[in-house]
Amino acid sequence: MQVNSKFLTGTLATIVGLSVIYLGVLGVCSTFDPPSFNPKTLDASATEQQKAQVMAQAVTFALDNELNRTFGLITNDLCFVPTIIDNLSSYQLGVIYATRPASDMVAKTVARVGERDTIDPRLTDATSRYFTYGDNVWGFWFIYDCEGKYKAGIKDWQDWANAVGTTGKNAGIYNVKSDDVYAILRYCSLMTDYALGILNDTDMGHFKADNNIYYAKGVAAVAGNLLKGIAAVDNSVSERGGAENLAEALKRFSYIEQFEPIYIFAGGNAIGDAMMPNHVAALARHFDIVNNRINDMLKSMEK
Repeated sequence: MQVNSKFLTGTLATIVGLSVIYLGVLGVCSTFDPPSFNPKTLDASATEQQKAQVMAQAVTFALDNELNRTFGLITNDLCFVPTIIDNLSSYQLGVIYATRPASDMVAKTVARVGERDTIDPRLTDATSRYFTYGDNVWGFWFIYDCEGKYKAGIKDWQDWANAVGTTGKNAGIYNVKSDDVYAILRYCSLMTDYALGILNDTDMGHFKADNNIYYAKGVAAVAGNLLKGIAAVDNSVSERGGAENLAEALKRFSYIEQFEPIYIFAGGNAIGDAMMPNHVAALARHFDIVNNRINDMLKSMEK
């Protein structure tokens, strides 16, 4: 059977044309302006369910926002999207990277009473089944891609939070102890230290600088949300960790969130004394300060 060469040429040209149009629309519409997570500080009269809802949102807010963009998660898109629209895809990769350990840590702390207690099956599924799905997996129809899996994990977190304070076999447990607060702050410290290490990469070239900056911003988005969440539901974060430390850490997380140069420069050389601005070093300074403040809070809680 002979294949019509004109048909193949036309089909190929159509695919290429549609790909170019898609990339153009995606590039125009993919503005980088994620909303901030600003939970209301809960007082002593707040219910356990209200506190659980804040913590569930703190874990999933950044990822949920990326999934709800006009084009959703682009890390698994075809047509070279992750390579061409690299800033947004790097940010989204940072978000899912930080969400995975956040989900695991919070599920093992605030969502159960003792260390030997069973973890809520909804949170086990979210952590070990859904969020672990590869960030570049693409699927359709009955084949679930990573976006579908991540949405299922977010729903499990919401279902757990809404079940706290109810009765029956599906009731959720919310229980925050001083050790749990410490573990969450420790997570925030580890994530900011990890991001700082990425920004301090001595082999970073000029064209890799923006990818590293946005990846670090994605990591910080999740860590900052966790700090905001635990501070909103437990006043011991401010009382034992220090109100000044908390305020400065939150301010630096806000600076990291707002950090959005028109064009990113890496300083021009490894020393950093070139005439060009060094945006990597500027952002790293915010990470360094927020990491130091969180570590100061941890030390205060150890006394």
